[in-house]
Amino acid sequence: MSVRLAIHHRTGSFSERWINYCLQHGIDFKIVNCYDSALMSQLKDVDGLLWHWVHYEPGAQLAARQIIASIEMQNLKVFPSTATCWHFNDKIAQKYLLEAIAAPLVPSHAFFDKQEALNWIEQAEFPKVFKLRCGAGSQNVKLVKTKREAIKLCDTAFARGFAAVNGYFNDTKTKARKINNMSQAMEKLRRMPKSIYASSLQKQFLPRQKGYIYFQDFLPDNKFDTRITVIGNRAFGFKRNNRPNDFRASGSGHIIYDSAGIDKRCIAIAFSVVAKLKTQSLAFDFILDKNHDPQITEISYCYQNKAIYDCPGYWNNEMNWHESHVWPEDAILIDLLHTISYRTGV
Repeated sequence: MSVRLAIHHRTGSFSERWINYCLQHGIDFKIVNCYDSALMSQLKDVDGLLWHWVHYEPGAQLAARQIIASIEMQNLKVFPSTATCWHFNDKIAQKYLLEAIAAPLVPSHAFFDKQEALNWIEQAEFPKVFKLRCGAGSQNVKLVKTKREAIKLCDTAFARGFAAVNGYFNDTKTKARKINNMSQAMEKLRRMPKSIYASSLQKQFLPRQKGYIYFQDFLPDNKFDTRITVIGNRAFGFKRNNRPNDFRASGSGHIIYDSAGIDKRCIAIAFSVVAKLKTQSLAFDFILDKNHDPQITEISYCYQNKAIYDCPGYWNNEMNWHESHVWPEDAILIDLLHTISYRTGV
């Protein structure tokens, strides 16, 4: 019995490598559109689906989780599974999920009533880190230094709210720092009209964030964070230096690949959480508390593929090191095929 996959194709996504991998290895597949109203009938002749949906796609934010849960009712294997992605780009969901399994999460505080939020602000110690539930690369993250600032944010949160995404020209200094040569600069300019258009669509279709407010405790003296990405039985790790004169590391572009310098406690925690949540792939951001113990700030099923590939190797869940560059798309596809084969006996 042969295996057939369905792949949702989106330019610039993991689907490009998934398609090439299938072509190179003789794996039967077909292209589908996961936004098609007739999707369920199109999946009747496949064993699994690969769909790399992201936070800045309005359609995905509206329906990806619900579509995936429905597909799983057809007894199909899907990447990402519901367990892997239902909490993606939702920091409040991650708070309750990680607290439920007693994972070491930076103390986090969510409020859905303005008066309760104001009461907490009155007795809280500052600074705190304000976050919207959505956003990546340190978007929608702000250091709140005083109660007055927190109250002002609270007033906005329970009135007009906040834009879910920033404009294209937001954070231009960080974007400029990531340009290393003229070729990259020209590519950035070439893609700018399309990126501006995509940004305007996001602002138009993604709802304003209001009716809640979310803070995390501020853990000082962290000059970098540690990103651990678990794919199946592989853990990839690197450090990210903070942005200049900033407490945020996510999106800085300053990555340090030094396997010997990775805190192995972060790897062990990541494997433990993945085992409890039964996720296929998950990235963790760690910083240290005042006792120098690792604490999770956020998790995400999405990440930059090249950042993972550039890791010199990975650890398995027995903490054995494997020296090898691995494309995350390949690891995800291979794991899905193994899951399908185990289920069907192929």
